[in-house]
Amino acid sequence: MRSEPSLVSLLSSAVEGAVAAGSLRAGTRLPSVRQMATRLGVSTFTVAEAYTALVARQVLASRKGAGYFVQSSRVAAQRSPRELAISTQVSDDWLSLNMFAQGRDLLAAGCGWLPLSWYAENDFHAALRQATRIAGEHLASYGHPLGYAGLRQLLAHELGQRLGPVHADQLILTHGVTHGFELVMMGLLQPGDSVLVEEPGYWNLHAQLRCHGLNPIGVPRNAQGLALDALDHLAQAHRPRALFITTVGHNPLSTTLRLQQLHRVLALAERHDLWVIEDDIFRDLDGPHAPSLAGLDGLQRVLTLGGFSKTIAPAIRVGYVACPPALVQPLARVKMACGLTTSEINERAAARVLADPAHRRYLERIRHRLATSRERVVEALMDVGMTPLAMPDSGLYVCAGWPEREAPEQASLARQVAQEALTEGIALAPGDYFMLDQRPTSWFRFNVAHANDPRLLRFLQRVARRLPRA
Repeated sequence: MRSEPSLVSLLSSAVEGAVAAGSLRAGTRLPSVRQMATRLGVSTFTVAEAYTALVARQVLASRKGAGYFVQSSRVAAQRSPRELAISTQVSDDWLSLNMFAQGRDLLAAGCGWLPLSWYAENDFHAALRQATRIAGEHLASYGHPLGYAGLRQLLAHELGQRLGPVHADQLILTHGVTHGFELVMMGLLQPGDSVLVEEPGYWNLHAQLRCHGLNPIGVPRNAQGLALDALDHLAQAHRPRALFITTVGHNPLSTTLRLQQLHRVLALAERHDLWVIEDDIFRDLDGPHAPSLAGLDGLQRVLTLGGFSKTIAPAIRVGYVACPPALVQPLARVKMACGLTTSEINERAAARVLADPAHRRYLERIRHRLATSRERVVEALMDVGMTPLAMPDSGLYVCAGWPEREAPEQASLARQVAQEALTEGIALAPGDYFMLDQRPTSWFRFNVAHANDPRLLRFLQRVARRLPRA
């Protein structure tokens, strides 16, 4: 597992990616070192190092007295045929390999993050600048295996308000929820183990489980919640070791499980001796009073994973695992074995943001904006004949599709439409990606913060006019 990238690496990669995507053309002059440092809120040293690295890779040319210029489009030209095929075809792995890598000209209607302008309302840049001004002895050490103590103490206090007493040493800081999943899979499970997951569910979790040799078994989730009778039957038949579940703001349905269902989930977990892994990444987009499996269980059989990519900034890559005391050492051992410690600079920056009273007001504004966008997007999708799979309770998404007709090609409509949309600069997320076997579907996951865009709605109207009438 790779360690956290430096600011120099992030900046140089961003510029190189813009050249590869054609956003920065040959001959374009970049801002001066000082201008770029001021614009990004980083040191001039960081920018100078990044520019020097790009000159060494022949992405930029340095002209004395004139500045730095894009040397050529060689980065894009040297991409392999396989890379080009992935970026222009909505293949099975397109979402994971290209949704994150596209230039800003792409309308990412199916992505998993807020618009850049929304993140700008928090003061993360100032927090990051402050975090880099730490004493030299901190820079000369790897930090604590569990992560920065200040952030763990802050999180323990906040989690304690809804989970009951939580000690800071029950928290392991990670590079995000995905990294937290890695620790759980390697620390609690063995290759060949069966695990239960929600279907539809988070596509990257499905891929991670398979990479670790685990056998994911889908439990249906729909507008009514999790199919608990099916969960009971599958647990009896397959004897899984764990259940991976999202209580609040489910991805992709954006529904929240009701308290009665949560009690039954815990009863079934007790009956079948399951670890319950609660993905809590979307909680801040719902509000502090939403129900919690970890809160009902008191961190005995439930581990809860959270992070801040959805609210502070995607690039921050800070998350946590809150777990029973007996699991701290096994999970921390995996963390150190696979990547040593996490970035204390990022963790200090996250702590500064979370400790600022203005952050709560920022979250309230984000929740209000999402609610407004959600209402508009659902109405717009219904206007073009699409039907939501479930009415979202909170979060980023709404899933919707055209009702399936008798025509057999209708069942695989989503992938075909997504391919057509990509040629028009629109990135959709077909429902296929959220099914364990990626079977064809006729629905999509829309990000409500991006989907209220005239380009998308015009495109969907054209598609709807071609569909056979009921």
